[in-house]
Amino acid sequence: MSSLVPFSKGVNPNARVFKNGYMLLNLNDMLKVADQHGFGVPACNARSKPIVEATLDAAWEMKSPIIIEIAESEVGYTNMQPDKLSDLVHNGIEERIAKFGYSVPVCLHHDHIQKDVDGCVERSINAGFSSCEVDLSKLPIDENIKKCKEVAAKLHPLGMSLEVEEGEIGSAEALADPDVEKNIDKYYTKTEDAIKLAEAVKPDALAFFVGNGHGVYLKAPIIGFYRIKEICDEIRKLGVFGVLHGGTGISPDMFKKAIEAGARKFNYATALSNIWYKYFPDNLLEAMEKTAQEKEKPLRKVQNLFEDEINKLDHEEAKAEIIEHLKYMFTQAFLCDGKSDLYI
Repeated sequence: MSSLVPFSKGVNPNARVFKNGYMLLNLNDMLKVADQHGFGVPACNARSKPIVEATLDAAWEMKSPIIIEIAESEVGYTNMQPDKLSDLVHNGIEERIAKFGYSVPVCLHHDHIQKDVDGCVERSINAGFSSCEVDLSKLPIDENIKKCKEVAAKLHPLGMSLEVEEGEIGSAEALADPDVEKNIDKYYTKTEDAIKLAEAVKPDALAFFVGNGHGVYLKAPIIGFYRIKEICDEIRKLGVFGVLHGGTGISPDMFKKAIEAGARKFNYATALSNIWYKYFPDNLLEAMEKTAQEKEKPLRKVQNLFEDEINKLDHEEAKAEIIEHLKYMFTQAFLCDGKSDLYI
């Protein structure tokens, strides 16, 4: 089993070095500091250029570590291929280093790789990403382990971290249960399964299902904080850090409880997209909604069909609100504001 080495130009020819010598961080380097000091790091999905720019601005203004990610399922409808996102993030970091005169820790992560595992991992490597998540949680655990071990053996010698997933986030079985609120804990990721996956693969982070779900919650989520603690206490011994997906709709106090229980990476996507959409003109939103209904897709998944119209908009007001929202979440939910100095 290969072990993770530091992310550097020496081991990874695709890694990029900034003018001040700064480089991206992998998840291990990002989350072990968060674990030592008891805070969480938000992972914001790069569903548009304005969202990326606002996320970086908020991180620099608050001196907060940040993870910027794109899920395999998002790449097409956002037109945010790994090489395009990498250029956007690296150029954005370079601009902010020049503007602010300091760096903050940034991890560039390819999230929820499920279908084209080998292709997505290879594209992430070539684009200079520092991390990937392979999500095979729908498969039997032994199949999950087998493929994730292959990916770890490819990423770790390049200094790139690997996140894995055990327990399907928002599982279909749980969603189909009419008494799910009473029975929810029986669908939570089992601690022994999380341990088995962590021991076999030696990943750097592990996502689990504890009542969380992607997108907007239709009801208040019933989060199993006790299960977060059980899992995180055990996988921490293996050098693996806990990840909570489905952050939109979880209150700041719930995030703080999850941090106290041991979770360290928090995926946060839909809330930022929803702020961005608020500033679209009504006629554009109506056209997008009509197309989405015709194609039986969520609104966000027709975004690429309206790219020309979207690119002509002035996004400054939307970016300003996203920045203020993230600054609030950094201080009130993730407790990561001012923590960049801990990485020096």
